[in-house]
Amino acid sequence: MSKRPGARSIARAGVVYLAALAALTGVFVTPATAEPPAPTSTAPATSETTSSSPAPTLSSPAPTPSAPPVESPPPDAPKPRAERPKVEASVVFEKSTYRTDEDVRFTFKLTNVGKIPAAGLIISQFLTEPGALSIPYEPGWGDLKRAPGLDLAPGKSIDLAVTGQVRDLDLGKAVVRGVLYDTSGFGVGFFDAEVAVTKNVGRATGVVFGDKNSDGKLDDGEQLAGIPLTLRHTVSYKGYQATSGPGGEIDFGDVPPAEYFLSSDAIKGWLFPLRIIQVSENTEDLSIRGVRPLNGELKASISFTKDVYKPGELAHLTVKLSNTGTLPLVGIVAGCNRIGNDFELTSGGPGWGELSRLGNGATILPGQTRFFDVTKTIPDATLNYGRVSVVCDFGYNDVGFEDSPVAMDMAEVPGGMATLAGRVIRSADPGVPDVGLAGVKLVLTSDGDCPTVVETTTGAEGRFKIDNIVTGPKYRLFFAPPQGWRMKDENPIMVYAIGPADNLHELRFVAEEGQEPPLTMPTRRPGCDASGTTTPAPGQQESGGGQGGSGLASTGADVLGLGALALAALGLGAVLLFGTRRRRQPAD
Repeated sequence: MSKRPGARSIARAGVVYLAALAALTGVFVTPATAEPPAPTSTAPATSETTSSSPAPTLSSPAPTPSAPPVESPPPDAPKPRAERPKVEASVVFEKSTYRTDEDVRFTFKLTNVGKIPAAGLIISQFLTEPGALSIPYEPGWGDLKRAPGLDLAPGKSIDLAVTGQVRDLDLGKAVVRGVLYDTSGFGVGFFDAEVAVTKNVGRATGVVFGDKNSDGKLDDGEQLAGIPLTLRHTVSYKGYQATSGPGGEIDFGDVPPAEYFLSSDAIKGWLFPLRIIQVSENTEDLSIRGVRPLNGELKASISFTKDVYKPGELAHLTVKLSNTGTLPLVGIVAGCNRIGNDFELTSGGPGWGELSRLGNGATILPGQTRFFDVTKTIPDATLNYGRVSVVCDFGYNDVGFEDSPVAMDMAEVPGGMATLAGRVIRSADPGVPDVGLAGVKLVLTSDGDCPTVVETTTGAEGRFKIDNIVTGPKYRLFFAPPQGWRMKDENPIMVYAIGPADNLHELRFVAEEGQEPPLTMPTRRPGCDASGTTTPAPGQQESGGGQGGSGLASTGADVLGLGALALAALGLGAVLLFGTRRRRQPAD
């Protein structure tokens, strides 16, 4: 079952995490390229339209008395239609009826009944259908949900066990409907099945209280009246509201049995952390706890236990939490990577122990400092960035972010390569085609005491490319336009090289008429050789690249200096710009 916070809680966390990322990277994360075009449907057609051949026409003018008639050529014979795969798909439910709070299990069977192989089968479920069954992404439809898909030879069959949850609690049925595509982009199979869903009535009642002494339980005199709360279905997000009475009692009325989020809100000075409630036909004695804001009493830090990792490695992190207040802090959890960056760790899974958002949280006594060893697997995508980071807030689950301390750390994930490509254009009016500016000298430098410098120049169309950049280091890109031109935006600009190697992205820079101020290039400290690496002392073995500050490899252009890492050229890549571009004043 997917445990996802609501969109509202993610939005409230956005400001906190943008500030955290700014502190972690030294800049706000802002793409420097234009916004991508509005998304368009990428679903291939489900059927092929056969067009008729146009009527034949004469290829010469009508005959005249002085010229013999010209016969029109016979029409071309119609080309035989290429045969496509034919796949039969069936859905067989384990039961004839399900309750609203049950997992709906079925077997999805595919059979290639055609004469040619079906390659790269991908499924598209119709999720807008009334009663469409909710099927989580993992494990979900397995290999049918992602490229390269599944291959199925003629006459062969495959069975896939699938589990979903009832989305529509009131319709009385669940629907599984969709289409299968192969690598040609055409539909090769269709499926349509439904199963009955019993509409039972559940009850959810309990007491709302404010935990004044912060002991985690209801005590006399702590009942809260007039507190509006919401139960929200974890799949459809349909809500059921109720308000607590004079003695704190609350009754949500007739609620279909299912799993619900108890809304996270700040009401009348009390915070009500996010909870997951399983409503049955008689769910009584819900103890709904309100807590006071942290008010800066919780201090937090987090750190990786190593400096360098590999994708897929299980990383250990140390979390330190200190309670500087006079009351216990009960129910403290970690909320990590709320932005959703693929190079950041999340706080889900059993490796986070007491701090998992799916549990009851940790207790930190007054004046106590606790250390937690948490684990998480390094995502594969971190190789494209050359680093893995963790950014977490610590506090009550999904509420009170403004008082929750934020902790962060970063480690290296070496081995990725990228390519910086772009185009420098002349400033022009909107709607006018871009015109490239040739002869712009570009210098890419890396951070460190021994920065490597790589130089290239824009070609006739204003384009440039620097290959084989090591992901991870921060780079600065300097522009030296020809006489009479200056860069419209900040110069130099901070860049991060981001892979993978086959994901080339061309950046766009604008030059305008004017004079570019002199640029100050970074200098190397004594001990750096011409390539930007540190020259080892006599008898000392070279480090093989290490962190000599290069991070660059061959450019295919005019290379001024290459570090030891430059020898590890592994291919092409892509680059995104991180950092704010400051607009200059107009040229005089």
